[in-house]
Amino acid sequence: MIKNILTSNSLFIRNLLFTSVFGGLIGLLNYLFNIFVARFTTMEIFGIYSAVLGIIYLIQIPALSIQALVTKDVGKNKLFDLNSYKWNILLQFTVLGIVFGGVFLLFKDSIANIATISSDLIIYLSITFVLAFVSPISKGLLLGKERIVTVNLLLLLETILRFIIGYFAIKSNAPLPLLILSCAVPSVITTLVALPLINLKGNGEKINIPTDFRELFLATVSFFLLTVPYTLDLILVNPEFRAEYSGVSLLGKLVYFAAITIASVMFARISNLTKRAEITKSLLVALSFSVIIGLGTTVVLVLFKDTIISLSIGDKYISVAPYLWIFGLCMTGYALVYMVANYFITQRYYIYIIVLLVCCLLQVYLFSVRNESLEMVVTNQVIVYLVLTLGTVAMLLLNLRKKE
Repeated sequence: MIKNILTSNSLFIRNLLFTSVFGGLIGLLNYLFNIFVARFTTMEIFGIYSAVLGIIYLIQIPALSIQALVTKDVGKNKLFDLNSYKWNILLQFTVLGIVFGGVFLLFKDSIANIATISSDLIIYLSITFVLAFVSPISKGLLLGKERIVTVNLLLLLETILRFIIGYFAIKSNAPLPLLILSCAVPSVITTLVALPLINLKGNGEKINIPTDFRELFLATVSFFLLTVPYTLDLILVNPEFRAEYSGVSLLGKLVYFAAITIASVMFARISNLTKRAEITKSLLVALSFSVIIGLGTTVVLVLFKDTIISLSIGDKYISVAPYLWIFGLCMTGYALVYMVANYFITQRYYIYIIVLLVCCLLQVYLFSVRNESLEMVVTNQVIVYLVLTLGTVAMLLLNLRKKE
């Protein structure tokens, strides 16, 4: 059975392996960027940057849902001429981005108070919000055509540009504005460069693909609730030990981001399939890859924890070492959750939103009653990730049984 699965998914597996290695390199570079910030700024700046980063993860959620929508549209209609489609969605999402960015800016004082950051930073976050509606279009088009190598090259270019902007940010007297923009500007640059070069002629027959805003809304809600567990904690955590918690969170995310590098490959593959058996096989292969990567990264993190902390975020964070093993396991489970959630989105299985919502409410409750020490907030996250992983696996089993 395993041999048949591997044989029938040989191209898919090659794309997974390529993205695991190449995407892992890109993920490592992005991780090193955050370490770069931690090492060459003060603990105060890094603590604020971590809180801002949590907000950035949330406001960039439209990029995930837009990329997912475009990938699905192109995957199901790639035989047709879609050149007019790419320009239509660019216009639509640019307008949407400006509207939502403006609304975000109107609530700058409230957002600044919740995140305990300066309201002056909100203007840069609103710009990031606007750009999040434009940046994923090229990658969505390419993933719909399963151009995996090209997408990885674009991501590498974005990472290089981010380091360039980050370098100038660190050299400046006020690094935070440029550090915020470094999370958005590179992907917009690659999108605008690549978009005119993407050929979507197909067989020459034109087709009109209306934007499914209901699908976009549900996908956005799913990604939003999916992102909350590893971002809201950075905002809610007690500022007294936010920097220390940010350190353990940053190292834990190394496991998470390594394990989900293949998510876009799985999403693109499943979006191009119609047979139930092929979809299930591709899902199982991708989930196996993700868990193996997560556990492997956790083992390395635990075995060399002191060295990794010293070389990455610095000896001043050595106190977080005892928490790395449990956080690594949690991030492996969370990576599995992310992969399964992407599968649910391809299948329009949005009842899963209930599980995500319950876990988000659980996290808010735990931080409201348990936020006096680093050990407490780490335990909060362990509880949240455990409930989320078990709930997701249960929903997956129900979904697969229903499809039989």
